[in-house]
Amino acid sequence: MNKNYIPTNRLEAFYDAVIAIILTVLVLELPQPATASIQSILTLKTSYFAYLLSFLVCINIWQYHHLIYHHVKQINPKIIWQNILLLLVISILPYLTTFMANHPFSLLTEVLYGLDFLIITILLFWMGKSLVDFNPEQEFLSDALAIKNALIIPTVILIIGFIIAFLAYPIAISICCLICIVRSIYYSVKN
Repeated sequence: MNKNYIPTNRLEAFYDAVIAIILTVLVLELPQPATASIQSILTLKTSYFAYLLSFLVCINIWQYHHLIYHHVKQINPKIIWQNILLLLVISILPYLTTFMANHPFSLLTEVLYGLDFLIITILLFWMGKSLVDFNPEQEFLSDALAIKNALIIPTVILIIGFIIAFLAYPIAISICCLICIVRSIYYSVKN
């Protein structure tokens, strides 16, 4: 066993707590309808879409983290700091969600949201590579964190969203984020 061995249970508990707080902040940021009518609710559809997208991002990351750490036997300080950096980037989601909901067709808000999602994808891949290096006997990790599935496909989908957004349709980045999330959920349930 590696001399830098650290059990994963405290990291997993911390991760669960931070994700729960982020989800709570997300829902608290949802605006209330001006009146108790369907019309007032429908005027907030962009806020609800942004909330749903960010909620799915957080849940997808939590599920991915749980799935991977179920097979991890040991971690080191580098992996802990990768998780902390990942949580930093995830914690920006409530702010970016509100920003995107308030300016749904702004290229800047969509690009910032998509960029956050892309950084999360890269950090997850980097953390996954460190986990595979530190736990080489875990074959499941190598399969689950294959570069094609973990990085290349989501990055290509997001780049397509960025290109479409710059050409004329800013919300394309959010749609591509949703496609990445659905694809990731499907892939993790399939395994």
